[in-house]
Amino acid sequence: MAVVIRIAIPNATVETRTVGDDVHIDIGTSEGPAERSTQTAPGGLAPMLESGDLKVGEVLYWSRPRLGVRHEASVLPNGWLSFEGKPYRTPSGAAVAAAGSQADGWTAWRRERDGVIIGSLRKPQ
Repeated sequence: MAVVIRIAIPNATVETRTVGDDVHIDIGTSEGPAERSTQTAPGGLAPMLESGDLKVGEVLYWSRPRLGVRHEASVLPNGWLSFEGKPYRTPSGAAVAAAGSQADGWTAWRRERDGVIIGSLRKPQ
């Protein structure tokens, strides 16, 4: 099912982006982008911050040797990831942005300090 929403706002900029299964819409004025209020919900890495398995500011990497690419992201205080200056609520959202297509961030991203795959840090609920 496709959903189409049209909003007319004079002198406004509209930016849409897909983050995992979420669609984010940022509306701003011609003076600059809107504040990203969507960052208030805890991100997918929040439980790992709480347990101490990850630290705020810690670097995660995704090495893609066949493409000759190494992506880096950092852990934000709310459990989100910052990749190329943009916040992503889940590791998969950041991985999709990095790959330009579907990607499983839980198996892609690793901790810089020891190379551990972040998906292995998840605790059963």
